Amino acid sequence: MALTETRPETDDVSAAPASAPSVDIGGDAPASGLESVLGTGDHKIIGRLFIGGGLIGLIGGLVVGIVGVFMSYNFDGLAADGVDRLPQVWSLGRDLVLFGGLAPILIGLAIYMVPLQIGASGLAYARGAAAALWTWFIGLDLLVLAYIFNGGPGGGRRDFVVLWAAALAMMAGALVWSMACVATTVVGARTQGMSLERVPLSTWGFFVFSVVGMLTLPITMGELLISFLRIRYFHLQISESVQLTAVADGINLAPSIYWLAIPVLGMAGDIVGVHAERPVSAHRPVMIAIGLFGVLTFGADVVGLASLRGVDFNNGFLAIGLAGAVLPVLGVLALTGESIRLGTLKLRAPMVGALLSGVLLLAATVIALLGLVEPVMRFLDGLFPDAIDLNNSLVLNGTRFHEGIRALVVGAVVVGVIGALHHWSVKLWGRRMTESLGFLSIAASAGGAAVLALGEIAAGFDDQLWLPARAADDYPAALATVSLVGAAVLAGGAAVAGANLAMSYLGGRYSGSSPTPWTGTTLEWATSSPPQPGNFKAAPIVRSATPLADGDVQYAGMADAGTEEG
Repeated sequence: MALTETRPETDDVSAAPASAPSVDIGGDAPASGLESVLGTGDHKIIGRLFIGGGLIGLIGGLVVGIVGVFMSYNFDGLAADGVDRLPQVWSLGRDLVLFGGLAPILIGLAIYMVPLQIGASGLAYARGAAAALWTWFIGLDLLVLAYIFNGGPGGGRRDFVVLWAAALAMMAGALVWSMACVATTVVGARTQGMSLERVPLSTWGFFVFSVVGMLTLPITMGELLISFLRIRYFHLQISESVQLTAVADGINLAPSIYWLAIPVLGMAGDIVGVHAERPVSAHRPVMIAIGLFGVLTFGADVVGLASLRGVDFNNGFLAIGLAGAVLPVLGVLALTGESIRLGTLKLRAPMVGALLSGVLLLAATVIALLGLVEPVMRFLDGLFPDAIDLNNSLVLNGTRFHEGIRALVVGAVVVGVIGALHHWSVKLWGRRMTESLGFLSIAASAGGAAVLALGEIAAGFDDQLWLPARAADDYPAALATVSLVGAAVLAGGAAVAGANLAMSYLGGRYSGSSPTPWTGTTLEWATSSPPQPGNFKAAPIVRSATPLADGDVQYAGMADAGTEEG
């Protein structure tokens, strides 16, 4: 069926028919027991499961990351049976944080919130999203199993190295599948009056994140397929499987790693607008900035297939992505900061999380510019060979400097997610998260990421090779300890957030459909908390990006205008 740019607007609310989406929307048919989980077509259950599973994967990945930092700096000459396990530990931590943690959490938030924000009764192809959830979960189990039995990059058992490639590709494919459902919902299931340029900033961020992910992750899947074939058919000796650590380099390097932070910018815009009690006025410019940022995150994947020929840090597209990423991030922060200047600053956990996530992301994009020194100098050397001395230029590419940038981006996303969970916790499961624990988890996550980044960037300036290579034996233990402490504090912050969520969900005060703790501006706050089956009492009709703030929400087939209390 055709997907339209906008739903028809109407001034006669009483005569307006209920809007019918142009895509297959999953229903909210009531179910009970195990069936309500395994056979669900409810986007709210699917979203919660993605968020919960992703939090477990994230905490596990960050804990494994602590072990990886400990081993990489060789604090006590750690080895297992004479075999260096560092490549496997480092690769497992990286896989869990990205594919098993942050990406599924963001997708879970998107699956839950996007239909509510655009006034849809459900998610497009919700059964497909449910299938993607279980595919991802099985892939995650197989991934961990592969590492346990000496598989993964650097593993010594061929069958389990092959299983690692298949499981990681399975997880990536499930995430792509889920993102396709989210993107289709945004394009084809918006309510009446909501053009694409009127969608809330969070929805727009999730949409850009999904589209870029649908283009990015298949490149990684293709490389995993090549790895599968090389190992399975003995084109690569098992003793050389450590080369496969480079498979995920294309998506873990800046600017490609910025892909994870796209939703952070959108969520920050909505959260700041609510908690400053002044919606972002420059809605369209912020959307343009987020879209531009999304385009620039695709840069590093152009080089692709890193395990075969290595990453080309002199690649022009990579350089453009690095150089250009600063401006849209700075633009979003400036435009959303205008709401704080003109509104009322309320230092709640969601607001602090949104602001700190933006600061960490801006720091990552600015510091990453140092990686351009070498390619720019090489370019100038080609033009003026007698005037440029490459021996005295700053060379950070290929060092642990990249781990510092990745730590800042991961920290930005973790902090942004914690702020978003506090902002929408009432909407997600009807209970508020503890504010004091929220501040603690945000401070620990942001501080830990900054300290970890400091240690890794310092190692880069000391010419310590990028992981999975060990740091030199003479590397100062004090600087190595900085990275170890940062990794531990970051993991601790995520663990506190997970405990806070669990306590809120299991034992917090149930809010039900009572008024929300703050005045929302977008459609998810126009229904009960958590939402009723079908999300809304009738199809909403809107005429702006922040209909609750503008007081113009109406309902198809109903004579009176107004909103339900959230």
